[in-house]
Amino acid sequence: KIDRECLQALLNKKAKVLARGGVNHLRFRLRSIFSLAVSEGVVERNPAVSLFTPQRCKQSGEKLVLTPEHITRIMAALDLRERLMVRLATFEGMRPGEILGLQIGDVDGDSVWVRRRLYKGNIDVPKTRRSARRVALSSATVELLVQWILQAPLTASDGWLFPAVTLDSPVRRDNIWRRCMLPKLKKIGLEWATFQVMRRTFATLSKKAGVDAHTRSAQMGNTVDVNENEYAVSTFDDRLAAVRKVEATVI
Repeated sequence: KIDRECLQALLNKKAKVLARGGVNHLRFRLRSIFSLAVSEGVVERNPAVSLFTPQRCKQSGEKLVLTPEHITRIMAALDLRERLMVRLATFEGMRPGEILGLQIGDVDGDSVWVRRRLYKGNIDVPKTRRSARRVALSSATVELLVQWILQAPLTASDGWLFPAVTLDSPVRRDNIWRRCMLPKLKKIGLEWATFQVMRRTFATLSKKAGVDAHTRSAQMGNTVDVNENEYAVSTFDDRLAAVRKVEATVI
């Protein structure tokens, strides 16, 4: 009894309270649900194939990005464990669930292997096929990683890199954020510097540094389209340089 008109009406309704990214995710999930239903013989056709995202969605908030000065202040305010997490998100572009899902055996010299993730307190497979990857590490991150492993409570290859107090599970994102990171970030006026902001900062700064979209997306474990349109942000300085470059070619 669920047809295309019914599903489109749902998207139109959600567009009033969700930003375009949220509506796009919902449209993708609806397609996936009905694709599974078709393959299982529950329905004869997929009514979500021709769904479209409404032109007018709720205005999304400003996409904040950390500056080098912000990053320096954050690193000075946090302890070793949290500094390492910040670097893995900001300089390596990893998702928080991937960071917290790391085990000692996933560390491989100047890289780490993403083999699992922590999602809502549960150990799960990587988010997508592209998410299961080898993440390259910057030099300073490798140094922090070595320091942390030397004093880490677990040393076995299957031990969690960032274990909870009980040591039998990884620490949860909400716990580490609320108890160890947010209070210290508030003191320096950077409480808005969430893991999402850190990951967006990696995409933005690496694009500004000239890293091509394919390399950025491979490092972050997403597609080129998502990397370009959802994560990488064009700063005012970039736009100013662009218009002056255009001007220079004319005059």
